[in-house]
Amino acid sequence: MFFQPTHLPAPSKYFDTLVINYLSNNEHLKNLFKYSPDWQGLFRVIEDIQKINYNRKELKQILLQQSQRVTNTSEKTINNINLLSEKNSYTITTGHQLCLFTGPLYFIYKIASLIQLSKQFKEQLPDYHFIPVFWMATEDHDMEEINHFYYKEKIIRWNRDTDRSPVFSINTNGLSDVFEEIKNNKILSEDDLNLFFTAYLHHNNYVDATRYLVNHLFGHEGIVIIDANEKYFKQQFQSVFHKDIFENYTYHSMMASTDKLKNQHYNIQVNPREINTFLIYNHQRHLVQKKESYYLLKNTDVIFSQSELEEYLKTHPEYFSPNVLLRPLYQQTILPNIAYIGGPAEVAYWLELSNSFDAYNILYPIILQRPVIFLLPTNIQQKINKLHLSIHDIFTKDKDKIIKDILDKQHMSISLDEQRQDINNIYEKIKIQTERIDKTLLPFVNAELTRALRGIEALEQKLNRTIKQKNEIIVKQTEDIFTTFFPNNTMQDRIWNASYALKVLGYSSIKEFITSLLPYCKINFSEKYQITVLEKL
Repeated sequence: MFFQPTHLPAPSKYFDTLVINYLSNNEHLKNLFKYSPDWQGLFRVIEDIQKINYNRKELKQILLQQSQRVTNTSEKTINNINLLSEKNSYTITTGHQLCLFTGPLYFIYKIASLIQLSKQFKEQLPDYHFIPVFWMATEDHDMEEINHFYYKEKIIRWNRDTDRSPVFSINTNGLSDVFEEIKNNKILSEDDLNLFFTAYLHHNNYVDATRYLVNHLFGHEGIVIIDANEKYFKQQFQSVFHKDIFENYTYHSMMASTDKLKNQHYNIQVNPREINTFLIYNHQRHLVQKKESYYLLKNTDVIFSQSELEEYLKTHPEYFSPNVLLRPLYQQTILPNIAYIGGPAEVAYWLELSNSFDAYNILYPIILQRPVIFLLPTNIQQKINKLHLSIHDIFTKDKDKIIKDILDKQHMSISLDEQRQDINNIYEKIKIQTERIDKTLLPFVNAELTRALRGIEALEQKLNRTIKQKNEIIVKQTEDIFTTFFPNNTMQDRIWNASYALKVLGYSSIKEFITSLLPYCKINFSEKYQITVLEKL
């Protein structure tokens, strides 16, 4: 099965102006990054990264050890890990939380575009190896963001209280109940039901379950999966932890970047904290905070003196954990990474971090926006055609405006503009007569005019509501179209899970769906910011 793509400029009402301008190489933003998001940026970063020495041997060994935690790591992935020991091999990375059964569609889009970008870079520079790396956010502790996925309007939820425990410590208890719910409601195809069972019920650890799942879907493409919760990696990052905690390096350097953006009237995605480091203590992840002359773990009564915390960092770096702003710096410290693919919010906060990379003397990679893709089922395309709409209409007009336009074309709406003008004309004559008799009565006349016009507007709205009710089919079809593109009033890829996508598109498994999807997930370097609507042929 294949898709017919329709490419459209990304409407600004759905996307941050900062990201659009960055990807368009806006001159005012060029002082925020070193490598432009284009082929020239690739050539420059390759030239610069060759001057940096990475601990490739240890990186390879750790990744090989991690890959053996599950049984389905592909030979292509093993070969890619081995390639990392060679100096002409570089990584391209995307990262995400460990969402249940891939969570929203953009989880898949990010990894698919990562796979495609590694191939695109290889075509440009065949003498180099570009390794696609998926960074698992194993240290995250926000269970509410990963414990569910949507199947249309239904939420499939893993009811589990982890009490601030990081993901790497979570087992798979309770997922058998989720499996039974999925099975009883016939939510997954037979292939995907077996995949869920094997991934989540054959592994005791949630991280290993996710690794197995991603390997199953993308292992044949050589995806390398990294769990950065490793003592050796944390040792490499000790100096950054130290400067963040005790000198507030990240905070001060980021404030310089955010001030520049604010001065150019851009929205700030993430505001830095004075300290951006967490500490894993008693199996819970707590933010480190400075209080007068001591340090406190947020939401606890645990305190450290500076010397105690410094000693703890020196002897146990594995218990320290980066927040969302330190994570990019951590990634670039341990990986020979030249590019990062993220969503719009990620691109925005990476831009805010540019000064921090300079302050810590860490390579700032090319930052790229993942493809923004909408899936168009056949029955929805038929409704669009029947209503004589275009895809462009869906992204540029409000739903109510489209409904009104359709009704107008079919003479199914009413306008009282002519009557408004008649009332205005009548009151103009009344004003002339009133002015001759008593000017002080003019405000009363104006108030009566306003009241009359409001009455006309209320009547017009009531008449049109009645007409709309009599044309429920048109209204329902339009609402179905918008619900498909913008479920829960947000973009499709933030709500739909792949299980629902393949159901409405007619695929037998998520893996089959991904195979068809991959060719359409390339990063487009000629059209810097666009959306793609895929209609299944």
